[in-house]
Amino acid sequence: MYWSNYHSHCTFCDGRSSMEDFVRFAISRGIKKYGFSSHAPLPFLTKWTMLEDDFADYEKEFKRLKEKYKNKIELYLGLEVDFIHGCSDIRNEFFRDKKLDYTIGSIHYLDKIRDNEYWTIDGGFREFNQGLNLLFGGDIRLAAKRFFEITTFMIEKGGFDIVGHFDKITYHGLKYAGFNPADKWFVDLVIDTLQLIKNKGLLLEINTKSLTEHGITYPNQLFYPIIREMGIPVMVNSDCHYPTNVTDGFATAYKNLKQAGFLTLHQFFDGEWRAVEFDENGLL
Repeated sequence: MYWSNYHSHCTFCDGRSSMEDFVRFAISRGIKKYGFSSHAPLPFLTKWTMLEDDFADYEKEFKRLKEKYKNKIELYLGLEVDFIHGCSDIRNEFFRDKKLDYTIGSIHYLDKIRDNEYWTIDGGFREFNQGLNLLFGGDIRLAAKRFFEITTFMIEKGGFDIVGHFDKITYHGLKYAGFNPADKWFVDLVIDTLQLIKNKGLLLEINTKSLTEHGITYPNQLFYPIIREMGIPVMVNSDCHYPTNVTDGFATAYKNLKQAGFLTLHQFFDGEWRAVEFDENGLL
């Protein structure tokens, strides 16, 4: 039995410890397959994305650790790539010569608040609420619809392997009165977007970052039966920023997926993704 985690961060972006610290913790927690997915550079500076000039060091350190720990863990090199409509995506020139095992396509920003400043849906609540009021008049439903519209743009454009934190708009959305992921208008958005993921042959992560503290995954547990019925391939990732969280929420997520009828999770083998059986104690 073993765990895997393909969504992780380190000090090359906004992670809180070195690559090697994460590897050591991963080994200690029974992870056999571990991938680094630092936030890829953007056309503008942020506090949480990698700088373009740091990629060579990121790759070099990865190769050092891959060799050093080759008898204890399988390591993979990836990036989490932001899609910002009309601004940035995986087709940027930066990615053209990068040799990566996989990429995660994610959305952290929606539309412009003002010149050269985009609204992030993944920061603090105060910032989220300010953007919601400026762009959508405080209407969380309109923001959610826009989030999935942009998600659709990202999926249609493609070029990546894994859809990251699928419905992350719910992180702050659930703090607003009247917002319920079980409502038909939201479920319809989810189903339409999931159908597109299936049509494009993409992988979907079950992101456990908020499971322990807030009781939800991305996508929300409500949608597990729909995902299973559609036959969309999934994996479980913790989106860890601290080494202590490399397997955070895994046992619960695996159990819930099993109860929802999932039989396999997808894992990386020799350059391709394959289905692997699992139970609540890990991958078989």
